[in-house]
Amino acid sequence: MKKKALALVTAAIMTATLLAGCAGKSNGSNDKKNDGTKKEQKLVLREGALKTLDSVLATDTVSFDVIQNSQETLLVSNNDVPEAGAAEKWEVSEDGLTWTFKLRDLNWSDGKPVTAKDFEFAWKRLLDPNTGAFYSFFLFPVKNAEKYSNGEAKADEVGIKATDDKTLVVTLDRAVPYFEQIVAFPGLAPQREDIVTVEGSEYGTDPAKLVYSGPFVVEQWQKGAKVVLKKNEKYYNAANIKLEKAELLQIDEIKTAYDQFKAGKLDVTSATGEYLEQLTKDAKAGKYNLVEGVEPSSFYMVFNTEGKDNKALTNAKVRLAFSLVLDREEYVGSVYKRGVAAYGMVPKGLLVGDDEFRAKVEEPLKALLDQYKDPKALLIEGLKEAGLDADPSKHTFRYLPQNSDAETKKYSEYFQNVWQTKLGVKVEIQPAADFSDYLTKVQSQQFDIAMSGWGADYNDPMTFLDLFGKDNGNNNGKYYNEQYEQLLVKVQNEIDNAKRTEIFAQMEKLIIEDAAIAPLFYRDKKSFQQKHVKGVQLPSFGGTYQLRWAYVE
Repeated sequence: MKKKALALVTAAIMTATLLAGCAGKSNGSNDKKNDGTKKEQKLVLREGALKTLDSVLATDTVSFDVIQNSQETLLVSNNDVPEAGAAEKWEVSEDGLTWTFKLRDLNWSDGKPVTAKDFEFAWKRLLDPNTGAFYSFFLFPVKNAEKYSNGEAKADEVGIKATDDKTLVVTLDRAVPYFEQIVAFPGLAPQREDIVTVEGSEYGTDPAKLVYSGPFVVEQWQKGAKVVLKKNEKYYNAANIKLEKAELLQIDEIKTAYDQFKAGKLDVTSATGEYLEQLTKDAKAGKYNLVEGVEPSSFYMVFNTEGKDNKALTNAKVRLAFSLVLDREEYVGSVYKRGVAAYGMVPKGLLVGDDEFRAKVEEPLKALLDQYKDPKALLIEGLKEAGLDADPSKHTFRYLPQNSDAETKKYSEYFQNVWQTKLGVKVEIQPAADFSDYLTKVQSQQFDIAMSGWGADYNDPMTFLDLFGKDNGNNNGKYYNEQYEQLLVKVQNEIDNAKRTEIFAQMEKLIIEDAAIAPLFYRDKKSFQQKHVKGVQLPSFGGTYQLRWAYVE
Protein backbone atom coordinates (compact mmCIF):
# COMPACT_ATOMS: atom_id res chain seq x y z
CA MET A 1 0.00 0.00 0.00
CA LYS A 2 1.89 2.87 -1.13
CA LYS A 3 1.14 6.30 -0.02
CA LYS A 4 -0.15 4.19 2.58
CA ALA A 5 -3.20 2.12 2.56
CA LEU A 6 -6.45 4.01 2.47
CA ALA A 7 -9.58 2.86 4.24
CA LEU A 8 -12.90 2.87 2.40
CA VAL A 9 -14.79 3.48 5.61
CA THR A 10 -12.32 6.27 6.16
CA ALA A 11 -13.19 7.70 2.81
CA ALA A 12 -15.83 8.96 5.10
CA ILE A 13 -13.09 9.63 7.62
CA MET A 14 -10.04 10.60 5.74
CA THR A 15 -9.29 13.25 3.25
CA ALA A 16 -5.82 11.90 3.51
CA THR A 17 -4.61 12.62 0.03
CA LEU A 18 -6.05 16.00 -0.80
CA LEU A 19 -4.60 18.31 -3.41
CA ALA A 20 -3.32 21.84 -2.85
CA GLY A 21 -6.07 24.32 -2.21
CA CYS A 22 -7.15 22.68 1.04
CA ALA A 23 -8.28 24.37 4.19
CA GLY A 24 -5.49 26.32 5.80
CA LYS A 25 -3.94 27.46 2.54
CA SER A 26 -3.63 30.99 3.90
CA ASN A 27 -1.13 29.79 6.48
CA GLY A 28 2.49 30.49 5.64
CA SER A 29 5.66 28.69 6.49
CA ASN A 30 6.30 26.65 9.58
CA ASP A 31 7.89 29.62 11.37
CA LYS A 32 5.06 32.07 10.75
CA LYS A 33 2.50 32.89 13.38
CA ASN A 34 -1.11 31.91 12.88
CA ASP A 35 -4.11 33.80 14.16
CA GLY A 36 -5.25 31.72 17.11
CA THR A 37 -7.60 33.26 19.63
CA LYS A 38 -8.10 32.92 23.37
CA LYS A 39 -10.87 30.34 22.91
CA GLU A 40 -10.18 26.80 24.08
CA GLN A 41 -7.72 25.50 21.52
CA LYS A 42 -9.04 21.97 21.13
CA LEU A 43 -10.36 20.10 18.11
CA VAL A 44 -12.14 16.76 17.82
CA LEU A 45 -11.76 14.95 14.50
CA ARG A 46 -12.92 11.66 13.06
CA GLU A 47 -10.19 9.07 12.47
CA GLY A 48 -9.73 5.39 11.74
CA ALA A 49 -8.09 2.65 13.79
CA LEU A 50 -4.44 3.39 14.57
CA LYS A 51 -2.05 0.54 13.73
CA THR A 52 1.33 1.78 14.99
CA LEU A 53 3.35 4.79 16.12
CA ASP A 54 6.52 3.34 14.61
CA SER A 55 7.23 5.48 11.53
CA VAL A 56 9.39 2.72 10.06
CA LEU A 57 6.64 0.08 10.20
CA ALA A 58 3.67 2.32 9.37
CA THR A 59 1.89 1.69 6.06
CA ASP A 60 -1.46 3.46 6.37
CA THR A 61 -3.00 6.90 6.50
CA VAL A 62 -4.10 6.68 10.12
CA SER A 63 -0.63 5.85 11.40
CA PHE A 64 1.00 8.44 9.15
CA ASP A 65 -1.58 10.98 10.26
CA VAL A 66 -0.55 10.69 13.90
CA ILE A 67 3.16 10.48 13.03
CA GLN A 68 3.21 13.57 10.82
CA ASN A 69 1.71 15.60 13.66
CA SER A 70 4.02 14.25 16.34
CA GLN A 71 7.36 13.82 14.54
CA GLU A 72 9.39 16.30 12.50
CA THR A 73 10.71 15.15 9.14
CA LEU A 74 13.61 16.94 7.44
CA LEU A 75 11.14 18.87 5.30
CA VAL A 76 7.48 19.55 6.05
CA SER A 77 4.65 19.78 3.52
CA ASN A 78 2.78 23.10 3.67
CA ASN A 79 -0.13 22.99 1.23
CA ASP A 80 1.77 20.25 -0.62
CA VAL A 81 4.94 22.33 -0.97
CA PRO A 82 7.99 21.00 0.94
CA GLU A 83 9.55 23.58 3.23
CA ALA A 84 12.02 23.67 6.12
CA GLY A 85 11.26 21.20 8.90
CA ALA A 86 13.97 19.62 11.02
CA ALA A 87 16.35 20.81 8.31
CA GLU A 88 16.58 24.60 8.20
CA LYS A 89 18.44 24.50 4.88
CA TRP A 90 19.54 22.00 2.27
CA GLU A 91 21.38 21.86 -1.01
CA VAL A 92 21.72 19.45 -3.91
CA SER A 93 24.68 18.85 -6.18
CA GLU A 94 24.52 19.83 -9.84
CA ASP A 95 24.06 16.21 -10.93
CA GLY A 96 21.19 15.75 -8.46
CA LEU A 97 22.90 12.85 -6.68
CA THR A 98 24.15 14.40 -3.43
CA TRP A 99 21.77 16.04 -0.97
CA THR A 100 23.08 17.81 2.12
CA PHE A 101 20.65 18.70 4.92
CA LYS A 102 21.58 21.07 7.76
CA LEU A 103 19.49 20.56 10.89
CA ARG A 104 18.20 23.43 12.99
CA ASP A 105 18.38 23.44 16.79
CA LEU A 106 15.48 21.25 17.92
CA ASN A 107 14.87 18.82 20.76
CA TRP A 108 12.98 15.67 21.50
CA SER A 109 10.11 15.92 23.96
CA ASP A 110 12.45 14.67 26.73
CA GLY A 111 14.77 17.61 26.10
CA LYS A 112 17.56 15.76 24.29
CA PRO A 113 18.68 17.21 20.94
CA VAL A 114 17.50 15.76 17.64
CA THR A 115 20.61 14.93 15.61
CA ALA A 116 21.43 13.88 12.08
CA LYS A 117 22.31 10.49 13.54
CA ASP A 118 18.64 10.04 14.52
CA PHE A 119 17.72 10.33 10.85
CA GLU A 120 20.52 8.04 9.71
CA PHE A 121 19.45 5.43 12.24
CA ALA A 122 15.76 5.58 11.30
CA TRP A 123 16.38 5.46 7.56
CA LYS A 124 18.79 2.54 7.81
CA ARG A 125 16.39 0.75 10.14
CA LEU A 126 13.76 1.16 7.41
CA LEU A 127 16.13 -0.56 4.99
CA ASP A 128 17.39 -3.24 7.39
CA PRO A 129 16.18 -6.62 6.06
CA ASN A 130 15.66 -7.75 9.66
CA THR A 131 13.09 -4.99 10.18
CA GLY A 132 10.81 -6.19 7.40
CA ALA A 133 9.49 -2.70 6.69
CA PHE A 134 7.01 -2.51 3.82
CA TYR A 135 8.28 0.96 2.93
CA SER A 136 11.94 0.00 2.47
CA PHE A 137 11.56 0.53 -1.29
CA PHE A 138 10.97 4.21 -0.61
CA LEU A 139 14.71 4.74 -0.16
CA PHE A 140 15.89 2.47 -2.98
CA PRO A 141 17.12 5.47 -5.04
CA VAL A 142 19.78 5.93 -2.32
CA LYS A 143 23.19 4.44 -3.10
CA ASN A 144 23.36 0.75 -2.08
CA ALA A 145 20.00 1.00 -0.29
CA GLU A 146 18.32 -1.76 -2.26
CA LYS A 147 21.38 -3.97 -1.96
CA TYR A 148 21.40 -3.51 1.81
CA SER A 149 17.68 -4.24 1.99
CA ASN A 150 18.31 -7.46 0.05
CA GLY A 151 21.24 -8.48 2.25
CA GLU A 152 23.81 -7.76 -0.47
CA ALA A 153 25.57 -4.77 1.16
CA LYS A 154 26.43 -3.53 4.64
CA ALA A 155 24.75 -0.66 6.46
CA ASP A 156 27.85 1.52 6.32
CA GLU A 157 27.90 1.19 2.52
CA VAL A 158 24.50 2.88 2.21
CA GLY A 159 24.56 6.50 1.04
CA ILE A 160 23.07 7.92 4.24
CA LYS A 161 25.68 9.55 6.48
CA ALA A 162 25.48 11.85 9.51
CA THR A 163 28.77 13.70 9.06
CA ASP A 164 28.18 15.60 12.30
CA ASP A 165 25.28 16.24 14.68
CA LYS A 166 23.74 18.82 12.35
CA THR A 167 24.55 17.45 8.89
CA LEU A 168 22.97 14.56 6.98
CA VAL A 169 24.43 13.74 3.57
CA VAL A 170 22.38 11.51 1.26
CA THR A 171 23.93 10.09 -1.91
CA LEU A 172 21.64 8.74 -4.62
CA ASP A 173 22.26 6.17 -7.35
CA ARG A 174 20.03 8.13 -9.70
CA ALA A 175 18.52 11.60 -9.73
CA VAL A 176 14.97 11.70 -8.34
CA PRO A 177 12.95 14.79 -9.32
CA TYR A 178 10.58 14.43 -6.36
CA PHE A 179 13.19 13.72 -3.67
CA GLU A 180 12.15 16.76 -1.59
CA GLN A 181 8.65 15.27 -1.36
CA ILE A 182 10.11 11.93 -0.30
CA VAL A 183 12.04 13.41 2.64
CA ALA A 184 8.88 15.25 3.74
CA PHE A 185 7.03 11.94 4.04
CA PRO A 186 6.18 10.92 7.65
CA GLY A 187 7.67 7.46 7.16
CA LEU A 188 11.11 9.11 7.15
CA ALA A 189 10.82 10.73 10.57
CA PRO A 190 13.80 10.49 12.96
CA GLN A 191 14.03 7.83 15.67
CA ARG A 192 16.10 7.51 18.82
CA GLU A 193 18.27 4.41 18.73
CA ASP A 194 18.41 4.12 22.52
CA ILE A 195 14.62 3.95 22.81
CA VAL A 196 14.11 1.63 19.83
CA THR A 197 16.74 -0.72 21.27
CA VAL A 198 15.12 -0.85 24.71
CA GLU A 199 11.58 -1.30 23.38
CA GLY A 200 12.46 -3.84 20.70
CA SER A 201 9.41 -5.33 19.00
CA GLU A 202 7.13 -3.30 21.28
CA TYR A 203 8.41 0.00 19.91
CA GLY A 204 5.53 2.10 18.62
CA THR A 205 2.83 0.38 20.69
CA ASP A 206 2.92 2.54 23.84
CA PRO A 207 2.91 6.34 23.39
CA ALA A 208 4.27 6.88 26.90
CA LYS A 209 7.49 5.09 25.96
CA LEU A 210 8.18 7.21 22.88
CA VAL A 211 9.71 10.65 22.46
CA TYR A 212 8.45 13.18 19.97
CA SER A 213 10.13 15.76 17.75
CA GLY A 214 7.05 17.35 16.19
CA PRO A 215 4.47 19.96 17.24
CA PHE A 216 2.43 17.47 19.29
CA VAL A 217 3.03 14.49 21.55
CA VAL A 218 0.74 11.48 21.74
CA GLU A 219 -0.77 11.87 25.18
CA GLN A 220 -3.12 8.90 24.94
CA TRP A 221 -3.86 5.96 22.67
CA GLN A 222 -7.02 4.20 23.76
CA LYS A 223 -7.17 1.35 21.28
CA GLY A 224 -10.48 1.06 19.51
CA ALA A 225 -11.56 4.47 20.78
CA LYS A 226 -9.27 7.46 20.31
CA VAL A 227 -5.84 9.05 20.09
CA VAL A 228 -5.17 12.29 21.96
CA LEU A 229 -2.51 14.71 20.74
CA LYS A 230 -1.19 17.38 23.09
CA LYS A 231 0.96 20.39 22.21
CA ASN A 232 4.67 19.60 22.51
CA GLU A 233 6.13 22.34 24.70
CA LYS A 234 9.65 21.23 23.72
CA TYR A 235 8.97 21.77 20.01
CA TYR A 236 11.29 24.38 18.53
CA ASN A 237 8.36 26.41 17.18
CA ALA A 238 5.97 25.80 20.10
CA ALA A 239 5.29 29.53 20.49
CA ASN A 240 3.48 29.48 17.15
CA ILE A 241 1.46 26.30 17.70
CA LYS A 242 -1.95 27.53 18.82
CA LEU A 243 -3.78 24.23 19.12
CA GLU A 244 -3.38 22.78 22.62
CA LYS A 245 -5.09 19.44 22.05
CA ALA A 246 -6.62 17.29 19.32
CA GLU A 247 -8.75 14.22 19.88
CA LEU A 248 -8.83 11.76 17.00
CA LEU A 249 -11.89 9.60 17.55
CA GLN A 250 -12.18 6.16 15.99
CA ILE A 251 -15.74 6.24 14.68
CA ASP A 252 -16.44 3.39 12.30
CA GLU A 253 -20.15 4.02 11.75
CA ILE A 254 -20.83 6.94 9.42
CA LYS A 255 -24.19 7.62 11.06
CA THR A 256 -22.51 7.96 14.45
CA ALA A 257 -20.04 10.48 13.05
CA TYR A 258 -22.88 12.34 11.35
CA ASP A 259 -24.90 12.55 14.55
CA GLN A 260 -21.92 13.73 16.59
CA PHE A 261 -21.00 16.35 14.01
CA LYS A 262 -24.58 17.65 13.90
CA ALA A 263 -24.59 17.82 17.70
CA GLY A 264 -21.37 19.85 17.70
CA LYS A 265 -19.35 17.07 19.36
CA LEU A 266 -17.17 16.58 16.29
CA ASP A 267 -15.32 19.43 14.60
CA VAL A 268 -14.21 17.77 11.35
CA THR A 269 -15.74 14.83 9.50
CA SER A 270 -16.73 13.48 6.10
CA ALA A 271 -19.55 11.30 4.85
CA THR A 272 -21.05 9.23 2.07
CA GLY A 273 -24.55 8.46 0.83
CA GLU A 274 -27.52 10.17 2.44
CA TYR A 275 -25.33 11.69 5.16
CA LEU A 276 -23.16 13.33 2.52
CA GLU A 277 -26.22 14.74 0.80
CA GLN A 278 -27.61 16.22 4.03
CA LEU A 279 -24.33 17.73 5.18
CA THR A 280 -23.78 19.23 1.74
CA LYS A 281 -27.19 20.92 1.96
CA ASP A 282 -26.36 22.20 5.44
CA ALA A 283 -23.00 23.54 4.26
CA LYS A 284 -24.63 25.37 1.35
CA ALA A 285 -27.04 26.88 3.85
CA GLY A 286 -24.06 28.25 5.77
CA LYS A 287 -24.18 25.93 8.79
CA TYR A 288 -20.77 24.37 8.16
CA ASN A 289 -17.74 24.82 5.95
CA LEU A 290 -17.28 22.35 3.11
CA VAL A 291 -13.80 21.80 1.69
CA GLU A 292 -13.96 19.90 -1.59
CA GLY A 293 -11.88 19.09 -4.62
CA VAL A 294 -9.84 16.32 -6.25
CA GLU A 295 -7.43 14.10 -4.36
CA PRO A 296 -4.80 11.79 -5.84
CA SER A 297 -6.09 8.49 -4.52
CA SER A 298 -7.54 5.33 -6.03
CA PHE A 299 -9.80 2.61 -4.68
CA TYR A 300 -9.78 -0.79 -6.31
CA MET A 301 -10.21 -4.51 -5.78
CA VAL A 302 -6.95 -6.37 -5.30
CA PHE A 303 -6.77 -10.06 -6.24
CA ASN A 304 -4.67 -12.67 -4.46
CA THR A 305 -2.84 -13.70 -7.61
CA GLU A 306 -0.78 -16.40 -5.88
CA GLY A 307 -3.98 -18.38 -5.46
CA LYS A 308 -2.75 -19.73 -2.15
CA ASP A 309 -6.30 -20.71 -1.17
CA ASN A 310 -8.03 -20.27 -4.52
CA LYS A 311 -6.25 -21.51 -7.64
CA ALA A 312 -8.79 -19.83 -9.91
CA LEU A 313 -7.27 -16.42 -9.22
CA THR A 314 -3.92 -17.46 -10.66
CA ASN A 315 -5.57 -17.03 -14.06
CA ALA A 316 -5.72 -13.47 -15.45
CA LYS A 317 -8.94 -14.13 -17.37
CA VAL A 318 -10.73 -15.14 -14.18
CA ARG A 319 -9.56 -11.98 -12.45
CA LEU A 320 -10.44 -9.79 -15.42
CA ALA A 321 -13.97 -11.18 -15.50
CA PHE A 322 -14.50 -9.97 -11.92
CA SER A 323 -13.30 -6.53 -13.00
CA LEU A 324 -15.33 -6.27 -16.20
CA VAL A 325 -18.72 -6.92 -14.57
CA LEU A 326 -18.38 -3.98 -12.16
CA ASP A 327 -20.44 -0.95 -13.16
CA ARG A 328 -18.30 1.87 -11.82
CA GLU A 329 -20.68 4.62 -12.86
CA GLU A 330 -23.54 2.94 -11.02
CA TYR A 331 -21.43 2.41 -7.92
CA VAL A 332 -20.22 5.99 -7.54
CA GLY A 333 -23.54 7.46 -8.67
CA SER A 334 -26.10 5.38 -6.80
CA VAL A 335 -24.35 3.32 -4.12
CA TYR A 336 -21.31 5.09 -2.70
CA LYS A 337 -22.44 8.48 -4.02
CA ARG A 338 -18.92 9.89 -4.07
CA GLY A 339 -15.88 9.97 -6.27
CA VAL A 340 -15.23 9.48 -9.98
CA ALA A 341 -15.46 6.14 -11.77
CA ALA A 342 -11.96 4.72 -12.33
CA TYR A 343 -10.78 2.77 -15.37
CA GLY A 344 -7.09 2.92 -14.48
CA MET A 345 -4.81 2.96 -11.45
CA VAL A 346 -3.30 6.45 -11.64
CA PRO A 347 -5.76 9.18 -10.56
CA LYS A 348 -6.01 12.73 -11.81
CA GLY A 349 -3.69 15.37 -10.41
CA LEU A 350 -0.37 13.55 -10.70
CA LEU A 351 2.30 15.11 -12.86
CA VAL A 352 5.14 13.82 -14.99
CA GLY A 353 7.27 16.92 -15.22
CA ASP A 354 4.80 19.72 -15.96
CA ASP A 355 2.12 17.55 -17.59
CA GLU A 356 -0.73 15.72 -15.88
CA PHE A 357 -0.41 12.02 -16.59
CA ARG A 358 -4.14 11.33 -16.76
CA ALA A 359 -4.66 14.10 -19.33
CA LYS A 360 -2.08 12.43 -21.59
CA VAL A 361 -2.95 8.75 -21.15
CA GLU A 362 -6.29 7.04 -21.73
CA GLU A 363 -7.52 4.78 -18.92
CA PRO A 364 -6.77 1.23 -20.14
CA LEU A 365 -9.86 -0.57 -18.82
CA LYS A 366 -12.10 1.31 -21.25
CA ALA A 367 -10.61 -0.54 -24.22
CA LEU A 368 -11.01 -3.87 -22.44
CA LEU A 369 -14.69 -3.17 -21.78
CA ASP A 370 -15.13 -2.65 -25.51
CA GLN A 371 -13.18 -5.80 -26.30
CA TYR A 372 -14.88 -8.24 -23.92
CA LYS A 373 -18.67 -8.27 -24.10
CA ASP A 374 -19.24 -11.53 -22.19
CA PRO A 375 -17.29 -11.55 -18.88
CA LYS A 376 -18.90 -14.81 -17.78
CA ALA A 377 -17.63 -16.59 -20.88
CA LEU A 378 -14.18 -15.15 -20.13
CA LEU A 379 -14.44 -16.50 -16.58
CA ILE A 380 -15.31 -19.98 -17.82
CA GLU A 381 -12.43 -19.87 -20.30
CA GLY A 382 -10.07 -18.91 -17.49
CA LEU A 383 -11.32 -21.68 -15.22
CA LYS A 384 -10.65 -24.21 -17.95
CA GLU A 385 -7.14 -22.85 -18.50
CA ALA A 386 -6.48 -23.20 -14.77
CA GLY A 387 -7.52 -26.87 -14.96
CA LEU A 388 -10.59 -26.28 -12.80
CA ASP A 389 -14.28 -27.12 -13.02
CA ALA A 390 -15.75 -24.84 -15.69
CA ASP A 391 -19.02 -24.42 -13.78
CA PRO A 392 -18.83 -20.99 -12.02
CA SER A 393 -21.34 -22.08 -9.37
CA LYS A 394 -18.81 -24.61 -8.07
CA HIS A 395 -16.41 -21.84 -7.06
CA THR A 396 -16.48 -19.71 -3.91
CA PHE A 397 -14.47 -16.51 -3.48
CA ARG A 398 -13.74 -14.76 -0.17
CA TYR A 399 -14.21 -11.00 -0.21
CA LEU A 400 -12.42 -8.88 2.41
CA PRO A 401 -13.98 -5.46 3.13
CA GLN A 402 -12.06 -2.91 5.20
CA ASN A 403 -14.49 -2.73 8.10
CA SER A 404 -17.67 -4.17 9.57
CA ASP A 405 -19.82 -1.04 9.90
CA ALA A 406 -23.28 -0.74 8.36
CA GLU A 407 -22.23 1.35 5.35
CA THR A 408 -19.36 -0.97 4.47
CA LYS A 409 -21.74 -3.93 4.77
CA LYS A 410 -24.05 -2.28 2.25
CA TYR A 411 -21.20 -1.73 -0.21
CA SER A 412 -19.94 -5.29 0.26
CA GLU A 413 -23.35 -6.77 -0.43
CA TYR A 414 -23.55 -4.72 -3.60
CA PHE A 415 -20.34 -6.29 -4.92
CA GLN A 416 -21.41 -9.73 -3.74
CA ASN A 417 -24.68 -9.42 -5.64
CA VAL A 418 -22.98 -8.20 -8.83
CA TRP A 419 -20.47 -11.05 -8.90
CA GLN A 420 -22.95 -13.75 -7.97
CA THR A 421 -25.59 -12.53 -10.42
CA LYS A 422 -23.40 -11.74 -13.42
CA LEU A 423 -20.74 -14.42 -13.05
CA GLY A 424 -22.66 -17.19 -11.30
CA VAL A 425 -20.00 -17.69 -8.63
CA LYS A 426 -20.45 -17.75 -4.87
CA VAL A 427 -19.00 -14.91 -2.80
CA GLU A 428 -18.48 -15.00 0.96
CA ILE A 429 -18.08 -11.66 2.71
CA GLN A 430 -15.46 -11.92 5.46
CA PRO A 431 -15.21 -8.41 6.94
CA ALA A 432 -12.37 -7.07 9.04
CA ALA A 433 -13.25 -5.89 12.54
CA ASP A 434 -11.74 -2.47 11.82
CA PHE A 435 -9.09 -0.92 9.59
CA SER A 436 -6.22 -2.12 11.76
CA ASP A 437 -7.52 -5.69 11.55
CA TYR A 438 -7.96 -5.24 7.80
CA LEU A 439 -4.30 -4.28 7.42
CA THR A 440 -3.24 -7.42 9.27
CA LYS A 441 -5.39 -9.62 7.04
CA VAL A 442 -4.62 -8.02 3.70
CA GLN A 443 -0.87 -7.94 4.38
CA SER A 444 -0.91 -11.66 5.20
CA GLN A 445 -3.02 -12.55 2.13
CA GLN A 446 -6.06 -13.70 4.11
CA PHE A 447 -8.38 -12.99 1.17
CA ASP A 448 -9.23 -13.88 -2.39
CA ILE A 449 -10.49 -10.42 -3.32
CA ALA A 450 -10.06 -7.38 -1.08
CA MET A 451 -11.14 -3.77 -1.19
CA SER A 452 -8.04 -1.62 -1.27
CA GLY A 453 -7.13 2.02 -1.54
CA TRP A 454 -3.95 3.92 -2.21
CA GLY A 455 -3.07 7.57 -1.94
CA ALA A 456 -0.07 9.35 -3.37
CA ASP A 457 3.14 9.62 -1.34
CA TYR A 458 4.51 12.20 -3.77
CA ASN A 459 3.51 13.88 -7.04
CA ASP A 460 4.51 11.32 -9.65
CA PRO A 461 2.76 8.23 -11.13
CA MET A 462 5.55 6.09 -9.70
CA THR A 463 3.87 6.40 -6.29
CA PHE A 464 1.07 4.17 -7.65
CA LEU A 465 2.84 2.01 -10.20
CA ASP A 466 5.80 0.75 -8.18
CA LEU A 467 3.21 -0.88 -5.90
CA PHE A 468 3.15 -3.89 -8.19
CA GLY A 469 6.85 -4.67 -8.23
CA LYS A 470 7.73 -8.07 -6.81
CA ASP A 471 9.91 -6.55 -4.08
CA ASN A 472 7.38 -3.96 -2.94
CA GLY A 473 6.15 -4.82 0.55
CA ASN A 474 2.77 -3.30 -0.27
CA ASN A 475 2.15 -5.67 -3.20
CA ASN A 476 -0.54 -7.46 -1.20
CA GLY A 477 -1.90 -9.43 -4.15
CA LYS A 478 1.61 -10.79 -4.82
CA TYR A 479 1.35 -9.85 -8.48
CA TYR A 480 4.37 -10.74 -10.60
CA ASN A 481 5.08 -10.18 -14.26
CA GLU A 482 8.62 -10.20 -15.65
CA GLN A 483 7.73 -7.62 -18.31
CA TYR A 484 6.45 -5.34 -15.58
CA GLU A 485 9.69 -5.76 -13.63
CA GLN A 486 11.69 -4.74 -16.69
CA LEU A 487 9.52 -1.66 -17.23
CA LEU A 488 9.90 -0.72 -13.58
CA VAL A 489 13.69 -0.76 -13.84
CA LYS A 490 13.53 1.11 -17.13
CA VAL A 491 11.40 3.97 -15.80
CA GLN A 492 13.53 4.28 -12.67
CA ASN A 493 16.53 5.03 -14.86
CA GLU A 494 14.78 7.32 -17.34
CA ILE A 495 14.96 11.11 -16.91
CA ASP A 496 13.14 12.22 -20.08
CA ASN A 497 9.56 12.97 -18.99
CA ALA A 498 7.97 12.12 -22.34
CA LYS A 499 9.60 8.69 -22.24
CA ARG A 500 8.68 8.25 -18.58
CA THR A 501 5.04 8.93 -19.48
CA GLU A 502 5.17 6.26 -22.20
CA ILE A 503 6.64 3.69 -19.83
CA PHE A 504 4.14 4.51 -17.09
CA ALA A 505 1.33 4.04 -19.63
CA GLN A 506 2.68 0.59 -20.55
CA MET A 507 2.92 -0.37 -16.88
CA GLU A 508 -0.63 0.73 -16.08
CA LYS A 509 -2.00 -1.06 -19.16
CA LEU A 510 -0.25 -4.26 -18.11
CA ILE A 511 -1.63 -4.39 -14.56
CA ILE A 512 -5.16 -3.66 -15.82
CA GLU A 513 -4.99 -6.29 -18.59
CA ASP A 514 -3.46 -8.80 -16.18
CA ALA A 515 -6.11 -7.79 -13.65
CA ALA A 516 -3.70 -7.42 -10.78
CA ILE A 517 -6.47 -5.10 -9.64
CA ALA A 518 -9.97 -4.07 -10.64
CA PRO A 519 -10.05 -0.25 -10.54
CA LEU A 520 -13.17 1.14 -8.93
CA PHE A 521 -13.10 4.88 -8.26
CA TYR A 522 -10.90 7.89 -7.69
CA ARG A 523 -11.86 9.53 -4.44
CA ASP A 524 -12.83 13.16 -4.23
CA LYS A 525 -12.31 15.54 -1.34
CA LYS A 526 -15.29 16.43 0.80
CA SER A 527 -14.46 17.53 4.33
CA PHE A 528 -17.03 19.15 6.58
CA GLN A 529 -15.80 21.49 9.30
CA GLN A 530 -17.52 23.46 12.01
CA LYS A 531 -17.43 27.23 11.42
CA HIS A 532 -14.92 27.82 14.23
CA VAL A 533 -12.31 25.47 12.72
CA LYS A 534 -9.42 27.29 11.06
CA GLY A 535 -6.12 26.26 9.51
CA VAL A 536 -6.63 22.49 9.30
CA GLN A 537 -4.68 21.39 6.24
CA LEU A 538 -5.65 18.27 4.35
CA PRO A 539 -2.45 17.18 2.57
CA SER A 540 -2.30 15.41 -0.74
CA PHE A 541 0.70 13.42 0.48
CA GLY A 542 1.09 12.00 3.98
CA GLY A 543 -1.59 11.60 6.61
CA THR A 544 -5.12 12.91 6.82
CA TYR A 545 -4.74 16.10 8.81
CA GLN A 546 -1.91 18.59 9.20
CA LEU A 547 -2.67 20.35 12.49
CA ARG A 548 0.38 22.52 13.15
CA TRP A 549 -1.40 25.55 11.67
CA ALA A 550 -4.84 24.75 13.10
CA TYR A 551 -6.69 26.82 15.68
CA VAL A 552 -10.16 27.54 17.04
CA GLU A 553 -11.62 30.94 16.25
